[in-house]
Amino acid sequence: MRFDCKCCGECCRGDMHVYLNPDDLGLIAGCLGYKSTESLFDEKIVIIDTEKNGAPVPRLRFGTGKTGCCQLLENRLDETGDGFDRLTGLCRLHPGFKPLVCMLAPYHRSVDLSDGTESWGFTAPLPGCPGCYAAGSFHAEVYRLHSGDPAISPGLKDRLNRERDFYRKLSQLMESGISNDEITKMLYFFDADGIELDFTEQQ
Repeated sequence: MRFDCKCCGECCRGDMHVYLNPDDLGLIAGCLGYKSTESLFDEKIVIIDTEKNGAPVPRLRFGTGKTGCCQLLENRLDETGDGFDRLTGLCRLHPGFKPLVCMLAPYHRSVDLSDGTESWGFTAPLPGCPGCYAAGSFHAEVYRLHSGDPAISPGLKDRLNRERDFYRKLSQLMESGISNDEITKMLYFFDADGIELDFTEQQ
């Protein structure tokens, strides 16, 4: 399956669950001008979800119901001139500060924490997604990952590796019996002031 995003914003609405890693939290907090990632939780932009095997994992809080959307989605009217103006959806974090899962979507990966092997899959964001069709452009960065292309940006490689390490650490903490509240403070609350991470090449 090939994918060419049309920026319709539909995958940023409804019942989507966008899970975050510590890198994502730092980038979002820095982009929004917060000095600490804890502010993301205080402002209810991010919540803790325990649906993944009981482990506390942060995720973006969407509005409720089918019409609810990610709080970071900006709607803009695309004036086409053909009498059928369209509402497009753009992320306030686009392109350099987007969560890793959003950057890779609609591709996703699974990592076996026991040996570090990973597999990739493709899931259409929603039925009838206008960006999913048989002919079009591959998501450039993900295609390079699949093909082993050395041109893959070092920033994206680093983020993927750090996410794998994060889930390994989370798994270890869960096995140790530490409470979810303690894990949340240990992994997700940190100083975001002065973060200097540049992923603008990953568009």
